[in-house]
Amino acid sequence: MTDPKNAANATALNSNQNTELPASSAKVQAREWLTYLYSGDISSKKREEFLIWLNSSEENKTAFNRSHEVWQTIGMTDSAVQWIQQHTVTQAETVKPTKSKGVFAKSLLVFGAMAASVALLVFNGVFNTTTHLEIPQPLTAFTSPVGQNRTITLSDGTDVTLAGNSSILVAINQNERRVTLRKGSAYFDVTHDPSRVFSVSAQQTEVRVRGTAFEVKYSANNNLKISVERGLVDVADLPESPDQEEQVLQLRPNEQLRTDIQGRFISAITIFQPETEFSWLNQRLVYDDVPLKNVIMDINRYAKKPVVILDDSINELPITASFTFEQIEPMLEGLAAAYPIALTHEANRSVLTHK
Repeated sequence: MTDPKNAANATALNSNQNTELPASSAKVQAREWLTYLYSGDISSKKREEFLIWLNSSEENKTAFNRSHEVWQTIGMTDSAVQWIQQHTVTQAETVKPTKSKGVFAKSLLVFGAMAASVALLVFNGVFNTTTHLEIPQPLTAFTSPVGQNRTITLSDGTDVTLAGNSSILVAINQNERRVTLRKGSAYFDVTHDPSRVFSVSAQQTEVRVRGTAFEVKYSANNNLKISVERGLVDVADLPESPDQEEQVLQLRPNEQLRTDIQGRFISAITIFQPETEFSWLNQRLVYDDVPLKNVIMDINRYAKKPVVILDDSINELPITASFTFEQIEPMLEGLAAAYPIALTHEANRSVLTHK
């Protein structure tokens, strides 16, 4: 039977090592355990040692719960990296780095390198501190800055291109490939895998594929637009209560569908021109009779300063235009010359009103 007092001061920084942690306060030990538990190398023996340490005193439970709350609270900010760097164990340099096949690092050394990464680590789930330990599935957040696209290759080989000022959360494991579009627009070129569905969720809409190319995009009024370039795509209106049935429509190449914030299909399936719809992948925006409010929403992903419409009467004004990301400012001047639009440049924004 392991002595809890001894177990409280002993753990492994790597599942293949028996490196002892130095004697320290419950708060420091809690941080060390938390870092180890999220490191990716978790053996059943170490789970048992953790539970013994956790249940050996109320002080340990309180310290661990507090550290976990802090971890979750800062999980979506850059301070998460700073917090990890500040509180990881001092012997981290003795740990042999292990190449991870997943998104999350399997070595404490990798936490130091995270400061230079745009990806932030997010954790969902709860530790059951009395009977067993559940390690939550890690999610990785990818974001793109205003003004430029960003292309990411996920661990399954799928390529994702984010439009400017866009964000996704990604979870990929042996059973599923799951992405959440948090804002903006994303184009997915999905690696074929018949054993794992690739799903993209946004609000109450879920897109499911196994290998295809498509775009999911937030548009005005928090509506979504799903556009398929290659393969078959299922679009599901997720039920909001158990007594509701899921509604699913299938899209083919060059087909498009719109849904609202509740996931309801708000348009019939339509045909679109890929050269126009996907022009942003080539640093260009192309519109043919598109409402001004939608054009401005796209422009704000790339404009040096935000553009706002202060007159609802021009929101639906149909716009036809073609311009590169670098031509946004002269394009705005062109809009004011060609349409009944007044353009006013302020210090921190450009304002559009009816002329």
